[in-house]
Parts: sequence; structure tokens; C-alpha cells
Amino acid sequence: MQHEHLIQVNDLNAPHLEQLTRNQLWQGLVLRACEPQRFMEQLDEVIIIERSEHALKREMHFGALVVVDHITLKHEHAVLYHTQPGEQHGGGTLRMQIEEPEAGALFVRFSYDTPHEVAPDETHLLGYLRQAWQDSDLATVMLIRQLATEGLLG
Repeated sequence: MQHEHLIQVNDLNAPHLEQLTRNQLWQGLVLRACEPQRFMEQLDEVIIIERSEHALKREMHFGALVVVDHITLKHEHAVLYHTQPGEQHGGGTLRMQIEEPEAGALFVRFSYDTPHEVAPDETHLLGYLRQAWQDSDLATVMLIRQLATEGLLG
């Protein structure tokens, strides 16, 4: 299953809202990869297995569910998640790409690709899953905005 959506970060037509810099947005997306517990309250534990300037491997524990991600960091451009398949899930990929169609107009494009096949009688579940992803991604951008306002990102 594939799903993609775009979330606006800076609205150039709303000057009363604090505008994030590309670097602040980037730092927030990297923080989500390195400290996912800030962004996912249901996460019990995270272990960083490997880390370099451009990549990391982490193991996340949600109760009995263990998720292993290989994450590639493309400086101020994109964060790519490759989730290993496990006993309880099929794995998949998530791409968070920063887009800036004009100076200061920042967006994040979230692109999901999972091997989940949905039976014809379960297609109604796709809408719920897509909405959950969008809600989670919107919450991510809102938290990044809050952390930037608090001076914690660049």
C-alpha cells in the first residue's frame, strides 16, 4: 500500500505565525529519528544500535512489538526510514522530504510504502490508516514548531 501527503510548515500569507527555518525543520525531523519517544507516547523503549553522520539503525519496543529501522539522513533534504519486516509486521518505507517551492515556504512530503495487501472486505480500514498517518505527521510538525519556538532547534 502506498500513501503520500503534504503538510505545510510555513504559511507565507500568515506573517503572525513564527516561520521556521529549513535548518530548524531539518533538526526536528532528525530529532524524530534519534529520539522517537518525544513523538510517540506509546513507545516503551528505543535503542540506537548504530549511528553515523548520515545514517542510524534503531530498535523500538512497543510492548511485545519490536520494530527495527534503518534510517538515512540527507542533510536538510530528507529522512528515509526503511523498516525491517518482523514477526508482527511487514516492514516498509517512509520518506519525509522537505520541499521549498519558494524561499521560506516550507512543506514536508510524507510518503509511505508498505507491503500490506488489503482484502476487498477490509478497504474501509485504508481510510483509517491513512488518517492515522496524517494525524501523526501533523503532530510531528506541530511538535517541531513548538520545539523551535522554545529555542531547542537552531
